[in-house]
Amino acid sequence: MNEQNILVRWEADKPLYRAWAKLIAQEIERRLVPVVAPTPLDYFLKVPMVPRLKGDTSLIDKALYRSKPYKNPYEDITDKVGMRYVVLLTTHINTFCSIIESVECETFWSQTKDKDYEEERLAKPLEFSYQSVHYVLRSKAGLSIDGHNLPEGLACEVQIRTLLQHAHSELTHDTLYKPKTTAKPSVKRTVAKSMALIEATDEFFEQAMKDLASASEPQRQLLDYLSGAYKRGTGLEPGQERSNHLVVDAFMELLPQDAPARIEEFLTAKSYVFDKIKEQKGQRHFFNQPAVLLAYFLVEKMPAQTREHWPIDSDDLAKVFSDLGNKFDG
Repeated sequence: MNEQNILVRWEADKPLYRAWAKLIAQEIERRLVPVVAPTPLDYFLKVPMVPRLKGDTSLIDKALYRSKPYKNPYEDITDKVGMRYVVLLTTHINTFCSIIESVECETFWSQTKDKDYEEERLAKPLEFSYQSVHYVLRSKAGLSIDGHNLPEGLACEVQIRTLLQHAHSELTHDTLYKPKTTAKPSVKRTVAKSMALIEATDEFFEQAMKDLASASEPQRQLLDYLSGAYKRGTGLEPGQERSNHLVVDAFMELLPQDAPARIEEFLTAKSYVFDKIKEQKGQRHFFNQPAVLLAYFLVEKMPAQTREHWPIDSDDLAKVFSDLGNKFDG
């Protein structure tokens, strides 16, 4: 194929590749949302993912001017459309890999892993170079989206990397394609040292997150119980805002070890609190949060300490006191 042939075909195919990337994003992110909950997806992803179509000149350059051993330059280029997901930790990369390689996604694509930094670490343990996970996803037959019937075999490159790996790539990408620059030993050494530092930092972050998760496990278990009790009692979806953590953290050391069981006994005896909560739907933000159940329990069992340690808006606490027939003196 010559330049003109490639450009004419590429112009005709762009809507299909754009639609294919959109379908991939929908299927990945639809499965990702419940996995990362209660963390919002736009927080879990550290850089917004925007599918990218290869520019006309970049396509021609790669197809015809880089001495690539392509038998069919147009068909063999697998990154005519690309997607990049940036996350915080390497364990988050594994979350993406599990989704992409899942059995349920086989309906939509066949996948090959073209780059895996973990495998490269094992194969070349003394080297520190560009790190990322790259998949090529090819469409299965019979797919359609937004009025486009997608042909079988459309390729899309999906990159997944950590924020630190992304920063390294952004800083070094241009030099990777300038042989006279990268050939200098000093530059190669600097790039390798920076990647070694990034890899070590990533391991420190992973350990820190594990330690934090272990330390906060009692709070997480209590919030899980409160969320379940809130949904069962009110029929409403519990909120997942930071105010829940502020309230739980403020009183964790004052609660009995069997706090869920004690709170359950209280809610059974005073089930009317669920009606009180539903009355505030859309009026008081805190009453949409499962920690409001803990507030009712605390006011009933230790009102003075609750007033003293209450970490957020006292108007909400006053309402809880009133609902239980107690006077709020805060």
